Amino acid sequence: MVISVTIWFYVKTSDDPKVVGDIVCAFNFAQGEHPQDQYSWIMEPGRDEPGYWELKGKYAALKDLTEIGIVYRLGDTVVVSEIDDDLAPDVIDPLITKYGFDSVKWMVIQKIR
Repeated sequence: MVISVTIWFYVKTSDDPKVVGDIVCAFNFAQGEHPQDQYSWIMEPGRDEPGYWELKGKYAALKDLTEIGIVYRLGDTVVVSEIDDDLAPDVIDPLITKYGFDSVKWMVIQKIR
């Protein structure tokens, strides 16, 4: 049995979802010793829904991007959704730093495969 956990983060803010996503992306940048040894998170407009943004991982040496999550607005809240539990600190740390503990909530969804 494999247990997979994804996390949804809810940020109470009037900021645009792209702004919230950009804060998370700015926190997730790593530069190695070589110019091609660069890893970052980027935002791309969602393909299917207007107002949705996709968080993706980008490694400079590869063309393929990895899916990290989705960012969108839900009422007076910005949602950063479908985050793998291994990546949770990379999302929650910049959100709490910027918006404070009281403005950030999360929900853990467990899937058994």
